Amino acid sequence: MSEEDPIVVSRLQAAAESGDAAAQYTLGLRCLSGRGTARDERAGSAWLGRAASQGHAEAQFHLGARLSGGQGVAPDVPAAIAWYRKAAAQGHVKAQFNLGVLLLGRPQSSAEERKEAIEWYRRAAAENHAGAQNNLGLVYASGQDVPRDYVQALQWFTRAAEQNDAAAQNNIGMLYASGRGVPLDHVQAATWYTRAALQDYPAAAFNLGALHEIGRGVAEDAAAAARWYRKAAELGHMKAQFCLAQMLAAGKGVKCDLNEAASWYLEAAQQGHVTAQYELGMLLDGGAGIVQDGKLAFYWFGQAAEKGHREAQFLFAQRYDRGQDTPKDDAQALRWYGKAAEQGHAQARFNLGLMYCFGHGAAANPSKAYFWLSIAERDGIRKAGIYKAHATTLMQPGEVDQVHRVLDKHFTDTGRS
Repeated sequence: MSEEDPIVVSRLQAAAESGDAAAQYTLGLRCLSGRGTARDERAGSAWLGRAASQGHAEAQFHLGARLSGGQGVAPDVPAAIAWYRKAAAQGHVKAQFNLGVLLLGRPQSSAEERKEAIEWYRRAAAENHAGAQNNLGLVYASGQDVPRDYVQALQWFTRAAEQNDAAAQNNIGMLYASGRGVPLDHVQAATWYTRAALQDYPAAAFNLGALHEIGRGVAEDAAAAARWYRKAAELGHMKAQFCLAQMLAAGKGVKCDLNEAASWYLEAAQQGHVTAQYELGMLLDGGAGIVQDGKLAFYWFGQAAEKGHREAQFLFAQRYDRGQDTPKDDAQALRWYGKAAEQGHAQARFNLGLMYCFGHGAAANPSKAYFWLSIAERDGIRKAGIYKAHATTLMQPGEVDQVHRVLDKHFTDTGRS
């Protein structure tokens, strides 16, 4: 803090208290940053509020930003929108952009508010705001609130990309990679991805890695793919973390390292990547090259199972069935075998049939046993026929024909004769 700061702050305080909006705004920023005075977010926000109430556009913008993010004040998105609107109406470009983001980003926005958001994007884009130009391109590419128009999308992406906006550069790459609005051109896609990736844009680094892995638009180069995946992974890109883990586990383009693979699977799994959760469970369960941990494997199988991963559902059920890494629980085993069976897992169908046949996890139900064992038999599990015959002995007259009608419908619906 320089010697003159306390004097400056004292003068600002006097001017602010006398009602000078510019002084109130400046004093608010100083309180927020602690420049020349004690750092005080509450006082800073209060001074911004007084300036904003007098129509100070910059104060209105800053107050909107703080209310939106809950910085020094309780989060209040409706109030943030109100302050952004006031600043935006005065031509504040960043407020126009932020207002567009809030109005388009919240699920409860009405059709009129979404239309308003796009108009604010237009106004900010006309003032050369790269983020607004890119987001306007996304609006046209999605066709959600306007007729889809890839030509206009490309035009807006290009205007932002010319300002070196990495998100827009990546989006142009995606248009070339898909042939939407432009001729399909993977070389151009790679060029644009590279420009964005060199700015540490994670999605572009991931996309470039994917092109190198399959040799599309660039030379097929597993080592280069791994490098770009790693760059994106270190920037937090979930899919890149998974792909890097896959390459490390297979020794593709990099030296095989199951411990590092597990660490990247974990990063992706914690972000909700379902297959990463399953693969991490498999590594922990097998303990080949890493420390085996059955209980942790059980946890990750459960996470993947909850999200619908068929193989994880089967393994999760199997753990409950055997009492492996968790207390034995036939009801849970029945439940998860059922979920995997519904998704076509042959062994789960067989196991589910057995549980219904012998009353494990629920009361014995010969009809359900016959149904699932019949499907398992069609799936190629020969032993299913033996138990199906046993289930028949437990069924009432006419039940077999009834189940066969259900089976006929099932096989017709699934395209199997």
